[in-house]
Amino acid sequence: MAANGTLRKLTAILSADVKGYSTLMGDDEEHTIDTITAYREIFTGVVEKNQGRIVDSPGDNILADFSSALNAVTGAIEIQATLGTRNGKLPKNRQMFFRIGINLGDIIHKEGRIYGEGVNIAARIESLAAPGGISISEDVYNQVKNKVGQNFEYMGAHTVKNIAEPVRIYRIALEQEDRGKNVEAAAPEPTSFLKIFKSYLTSKEAVLPAFDSTGLKIQQEASKPEPDTNAIEKMITCDPSLTSHVLRIANSAYYKGINKVSTVRAAIVRLGSREVANIAILVTQKRPFRSKDPYINKMMQKLWRHSVGCAVSAQWIANRSGFKAMAQEAFAAGLLHDIGKLLILTATGEIRRAGAIKQMPSDDLLGEVLNKYHTVYGYALLRTWNLPDQYCSIARDHHETDLNKNDDLTMMVRLANITTNNMGIGLKGVEPCVLVVTPEVEYFELTEVDMAELEIKLENSKVFS
Repeated sequence: MAANGTLRKLTAILSADVKGYSTLMGDDEEHTIDTITAYREIFTGVVEKNQGRIVDSPGDNILADFSSALNAVTGAIEIQATLGTRNGKLPKNRQMFFRIGINLGDIIHKEGRIYGEGVNIAARIESLAAPGGISISEDVYNQVKNKVGQNFEYMGAHTVKNIAEPVRIYRIALEQEDRGKNVEAAAPEPTSFLKIFKSYLTSKEAVLPAFDSTGLKIQQEASKPEPDTNAIEKMITCDPSLTSHVLRIANSAYYKGINKVSTVRAAIVRLGSREVANIAILVTQKRPFRSKDPYINKMMQKLWRHSVGCAVSAQWIANRSGFKAMAQEAFAAGLLHDIGKLLILTATGEIRRAGAIKQMPSDDLLGEVLNKYHTVYGYALLRTWNLPDQYCSIARDHHETDLNKNDDLTMMVRLANITTNNMGIGLKGVEPCVLVVTPEVEYFELTEVDMAELEIKLENSKVFS
């Protein structure tokens, strides 16, 4: 990097714009703005999933850069497939088609922006792409021609302003190109991805999330009428990493201590054995929520935040509703209720790393798999971990429509789940609902003031994430 903060490196540049954008705006400005806003969000999600970033997006233009040509092309194919599906649901006069051009060039990076003739070439290639299509430079073609499972068509050499030599351009053959048809050209079909996914889980190569029993053992000791604090201290201090995390959280603003805690014994004295046990199970359970794949890792961090929120909420509900004896169980149940989603994300990352799928499933497809299968896989995983039946049952049943009015613990987790989703703490963003009229709130006879207090508790719990 130069002294002035500039960095020069080989970069894949994606340039995109909307064909006929002015006409769309002239016909119906409000709906056009709504559509392009939604489509920009799709662009951003897919670009980030493929290890790229949006550099600029003025008007109907989008400029992104990637560390590799393969990531750029894979992302572009998914974008056009997803937008093709969305367009199929719109009237023909409201459909919006992007043209995408991709180039590989030596680019200057400075203060988040990119410069150089490679950017200009990408824009020129984009202008030659068909609506709904993708055109690429010869340099990009040489990098991806045997890796993406698509046909290519040579479009000849084209002159570019201020570039001495003509640029050879190729077109990626996509079914929705030029036609605006409702075609999912590159997105994996649900059945094929599921087949690969299920086959992987039953294979000897399957990598499942590991369970660290230390946190649960500490919690079980803390739940006793007369817990052995010496045993709790010993279990924590045997793990240097666990010890450091317990002390860090014990000294955080969440617990508002005046004096700094320097030993596990002091933490137990200040916070109590049960609170220290909660910290311990959080620390040990967070370890599997990591992936080398940036997209999967980002999803795992959102899932972890949701799991922590549900743990804190379920414990608060138990204490507020007269079930203090169940508070520790509620905390663990809330933390583990969505563990099936962790299994699915872990398996998806491993399948992608092993090359069994060429690209990540689309957001819609992965979301469908997570929603439909996390309960059954969560139940199976917790059984594999030999956890108590109540935790296994909650992982399986927490979305059941028939409420079991005799299952207080499940009701706590259900309400915790609804509350965290209502605050946007989860994989889907905000899922609004009127909490005070839900059957779960009525079950525990909580008031609007109670629920407002719980939301404040959830905001303060971010320290655990």
